[in-house]
Amino acid sequence: MNKYTDVVRSKVLKAVDDYSMLSDTTKIVVGFSGGADSVCLLHILNSLKCEFRFDLIGAHVNHGIRGDEALRDAVFARNFCEKLGVDFKLHNADCIKLSEETGESLEVCGRNERYAFFHSLSDNNTRVATAHNANDNAETVLFNIARGSTIKGGGGIPPVRGDIIRPLIYCTRREIEGYCEENELEFVTDSTNLSDDYTRNKIRHKVLPILEEINSEAISNFTHFSISARETAEYICNDAESVIRYADNGNGTYKVTAMLEYSDVVVREAIVILLRNLTDKTLERKKLDEILALLKRSGRIQVYGDIFAEVVKGSFRFFKKGDKQKPEPVPLKDFPFENQFGGYCINVSEFFQSSEKINKKLLDNLIDCDKIEGNVFLRTRQEGDKITLPVRNVTKTLKKLFNEMNIPVEKRDLIPVLSDENGVLWVYSVGVDARCHVDANSSNIIFIGGKNND
Repeated sequence: MNKYTDVVRSKVLKAVDDYSMLSDTTKIVVGFSGGADSVCLLHILNSLKCEFRFDLIGAHVNHGIRGDEALRDAVFARNFCEKLGVDFKLHNADCIKLSEETGESLEVCGRNERYAFFHSLSDNNTRVATAHNANDNAETVLFNIARGSTIKGGGGIPPVRGDIIRPLIYCTRREIEGYCEENELEFVTDSTNLSDDYTRNKIRHKVLPILEEINSEAISNFTHFSISARETAEYICNDAESVIRYADNGNGTYKVTAMLEYSDVVVREAIVILLRNLTDKTLERKKLDEILALLKRSGRIQVYGDIFAEVVKGSFRFFKKGDKQKPEPVPLKDFPFENQFGGYCINVSEFFQSSEKINKKLLDNLIDCDKIEGNVFLRTRQEGDKITLPVRNVTKTLKKLFNEMNIPVEKRDLIPVLSDENGVLWVYSVGVDARCHVDANSSNIIFIGGKNND
């Protein structure tokens, strides 16, 4: 009687069918560590290769961490593949050195090395199969919940992600070990899996056994929960994408009133998606709620590091502070002048047209040179800078004016300003100050123009 063999085969076939894992597949690269899970996976896929018509490769990575034990595993993996008649590929990595060079953890370096190796063996119709199972999924769900994940974290390990497939995702570890026993399959044990120094191992050895005491079907129930969570998350994600399109102002900001027409759970997901444009870090629920609360008032909060969320005059956005350095002042001695100033191209030239015939549209960019006092500088705003607008004859600080114009905070200190020793002469996208404005008596005139290169 092959109780576990039948169960595992049935569950693998169901996963393959549910998620179309083998559609148009001519080759499968199996991540083969030599542990019970990967032994079971390689063995059962080998039994299915004629039925589904694909070739198999057993791909093993020695991470250069566990010394003689790792060498033992590599020898075992090679011998096992040879017995099955499966092509074997080995990659020797030095993850300790890589970790020191990149600053990444050994775990991250190991994962990156594995998947890079697996994909190096792939072509257009190849799938990479890993041996993640129902227990791994339960551990992932518990880990995600413990660190404050959204409903997406409840989805656990996706059965398919790109070209990566997990045929054992419905199978419990007990069923997998039973399969190995019934089919007299040997396997190796990674000693690091026995230590409780790792968070996942604590969940594996201490938390899950207690949950299984409460309910023997706990692992399978985590699988059912993950399926529901993934379906729910996908539905919410689709709505969140709609929010983003609907609220988009077209300038990197989003209309708050439009966003708040949707439920909080959908808006939270929209926030997560928007933040992904700036960073790959994930947000905890507490921070998500802070951003959601910001939408219902106004102001700015730090998300983390140099990333901020802001609501100004009904528009929401994320921004990264300090992306560009403030340019140094440039003295203007000779005309014509054309130069790059920060992210702008600024040009100053003599203007020969009689002031009586000047097009009114040009007036905001024309300066009467006879009204300039002392040296002239192209710079950015300074504390206390003011400008008097000629049309309304109203004097305002640049701080207040930029706020009224809804110019993003991080861009205000980058905007070009032309000044003399008495103050502001001209401001990009604003115009000239009234004291140097061209009139009917002006004869010595310069034109100043600019273009934003961003």
